[in-house]
Amino acid sequence: MVASADLFLPIYAAATIISAGLAVVVFRHRAKSGAVALLVCVLSVIVWTGSLFLASVFEDASLSMFFHRFLYVGVTGCVAATVLFALEYTGREHLVRRETVALLSIEPIVVVTLAFVNPGNVFFESLEPDPTTATGVTLEWGIAFDVHVVYSYALLAAATVLIAEFLYRSRSKSPYRGQAAALLGGTVIPWLANIVAVFGDVRGDSTAVGFVVAGGLYTIAIVWYGFVDVTPIARDRVFDTISEAVIVFDVDGRIVDANSVGRALAEDVLGDSSIVGRNVETLFADDPDLLDAYGTLTESADESRLGVSHCGRDYAIRATPIDDGRDRHVGWLVHVTDVTERNRRERELRRQNERLDRFASLVSHDLRNPLNVADGYLELAFEADDDERYLEEIDRSLERMVTIIDDVLALAREGAAVTDPRTVALESLAERAWSVVDTGEATLTIDADVRILADSERVRRLLENLFRNAIEHATDRDDAADLEVIVGTIGESDLESRDGPETDEIEGFYVEDDGDGIPPDERVRVLEDGYTTDPEGTGMGLSIVESIAAAHDWSVRVGEGDDGGARFEFTGVETRLTAPSSPSPDGDRDEGPWTSSRSRTR
Repeated sequence: MVASADLFLPIYAAATIISAGLAVVVFRHRAKSGAVALLVCVLSVIVWTGSLFLASVFEDASLSMFFHRFLYVGVTGCVAATVLFALEYTGREHLVRRETVALLSIEPIVVVTLAFVNPGNVFFESLEPDPTTATGVTLEWGIAFDVHVVYSYALLAAATVLIAEFLYRSRSKSPYRGQAAALLGGTVIPWLANIVAVFGDVRGDSTAVGFVVAGGLYTIAIVWYGFVDVTPIARDRVFDTISEAVIVFDVDGRIVDANSVGRALAEDVLGDSSIVGRNVETLFADDPDLLDAYGTLTESADESRLGVSHCGRDYAIRATPIDDGRDRHVGWLVHVTDVTERNRRERELRRQNERLDRFASLVSHDLRNPLNVADGYLELAFEADDDERYLEEIDRSLERMVTIIDDVLALAREGAAVTDPRTVALESLAERAWSVVDTGEATLTIDADVRILADSERVRRLLENLFRNAIEHATDRDDAADLEVIVGTIGESDLESRDGPETDEIEGFYVEDDGDGIPPDERVRVLEDGYTTDPEGTGMGLSIVESIAAAHDWSVRVGEGDDGGARFEFTGVETRLTAPSSPSPDGDRDEGPWTSSRSRTR
């Protein structure tokens, strides 16, 4: 089918004008990534379609033939610039180097030279005046032109694949999905139109028709999708360099985007980093706590914040509503920050302040009492003829002061955070602690073939204090010699505060006895500083136990043993089963897989 020559003149003009308008817009944003290559491409189109327009306007055949040769400056420049633009737009700007530009410049230089010189008719077999064509010239292409076509189509195919691949990657990222689709159309349509011009029976260059359509698509990409405001790769670079996890949800709870930190967080928490495109209902189906947290964050139209503990980590979450350009709510931008270490430091700081308060209280109160007693007896001793009895009381007060000072120092030391824990056998520590306590005829039963990650010396002192506490409170019983102290491990089914099926996973360890036990209303108070039922005691033995546990970041619970005695449970302990042979004197070991009761949501 032969197209009318008069039809192409307004098409050439329209393509040139549209391209000129695009060139002005792109020039204003030439500092943006990919803008320079796009500007060169648009300017090349102006040369291409402008040459066709001028060749059609001038009746002088020699001028028409000149512009027919000159238009290849635009043809080759457009192809090379399209490749460079595709590389930059899809995030491969590291390939846009001087070497790349130099290589891509070789073919345009050769083609333009051949178009003007045409030695041996290798580029144009014939180039003759023909008033029936749109440009007033008819031509037959030579072998060099065929090579040029194959080369150019190969480059355009590569550019098309790059943009299409990016479109696939951006399929869930509106508006970049639409932006990439418009740019892909703006690349493919002129190419298809050129195929018609090269291989079809058309009396003009139909590529200009493709440029008109491409101009419309590029206008959509710029005006509707904000192409020159921020390219998607630049946006992705900023998105992925944010140090905190960022996840974008639409109004239906579907994840439409996530940065690299967000995907890594999903891998850690959910075991799957492929979260884009999935709905929270299915993603958190097995974790109702996370589903509830999402509901809490998104129930209000305002920015909301929430703290969540999951898998032994603490997270600060901020949800910000997202609106489109017409003030319609379209989703949520959720920032997730791991604050585990910060919270740990805050807890340690609070513990340090508490230790300072304890120290000040003990020095100002507990030490003052025996000091006043000693001072009073000293005055009496000066006035009495027989001062031996008063000196004994003074000695007793001084001994109590020494005991208090020792306990205060122990409380200060043991409460410091454990910074270098080692693998220690709980059974070995229990045996060593039992051996240094005056246990009389009481017996120790150990059912704890487990290793823990801890400071061995502090845990040994923890056990010593518990053993000593059990023995001292059993001395008033008639059957004190029958006292049994048990050290064992805790599974999930052993915890009174947890429900659910039994499991072999170890949650921690316990120490219990078969004595009289601790009344329920006193089980919390026994861990407080100064609490004691013994007038001669300092009340810091169990407080030191609590401080040692806190230094390890363990939880302590006081309860009732199986036989009615006192039971102290320690959870949050990192453990390993089945101790290997040849332990060190401290029970330190390094092998085996670790388990921890902190590895689940609390």
